[in-house]
Amino acid sequence: MRKLTQALVIALVWLAATVPAQGAPPLREKSLGKALLLSIALPGAGEAYLGATGRARAFFASEAAVWSAFAYYRVQAGMRKGVYKEKARLFAGVRGGVSDDYYKLLAYYLSSEEYNVDVRRQARLLYPDERELQAAYFETNGYFGEDGWEWDSLQRMQDFAHERTMSRQSYRRAVLTTGFAVLNRMVSVIDVYLSFKLEEKGHGGPRLSLGTQPTSSQGYRLYISAPF
Repeated sequence: MRKLTQALVIALVWLAATVPAQGAPPLREKSLGKALLLSIALPGAGEAYLGATGRARAFFASEAAVWSAFAYYRVQAGMRKGVYKEKARLFAGVRGGVSDDYYKLLAYYLSSEEYNVDVRRQARLLYPDERELQAAYFETNGYFGEDGWEWDSLQRMQDFAHERTMSRQSYRRAVLTTGFAVLNRMVSVIDVYLSFKLEEKGHGGPRLSLGTQPTSSQGYRLYISAPF
């Protein structure tokens, strides 16, 4: 997250250095390629470069909202992860440094002994007439001694499972917000391109609008419109 923040700061400094403080240069002195690259680096930067400060602020605000949501969900996921690991340590006797697959088993089995029963059953299904292979499979996939666990109650295990589910959900939401960051860049690039081309043709006023409208399936449709 620190690297992302640094990248955004650099982009803002670059924007401040490339956009003139007073007035916008004539269109012939601007580069469409540069405007598009600015929008890819930071949505709204291309608009600011072309002099559309109002739309630039809107894109800056949406970009800030996206990464704020990303940071929120990442922090939330990390905190919840810490909570469920602490529950496992206190109430199931789990030592640190175990894998995520191990924590996954904790959400389904009250104890390692209960899990080992399933491992032994699986070994018999895989090797019905091979006692040595059954034993080897059991030793390889079972959990024994310090690697074992035992919840002190079913409720503790269910609380752990819920907290782990919520942590994973927060991680997924953080990943989802990066999709909105991509969408924000796509819309900014389209806006810059259409604005530049329409300005070349002598059109004035707003270039691009983004909105929603209800659909027959009780949902909403996202649309982008521009004058031609």
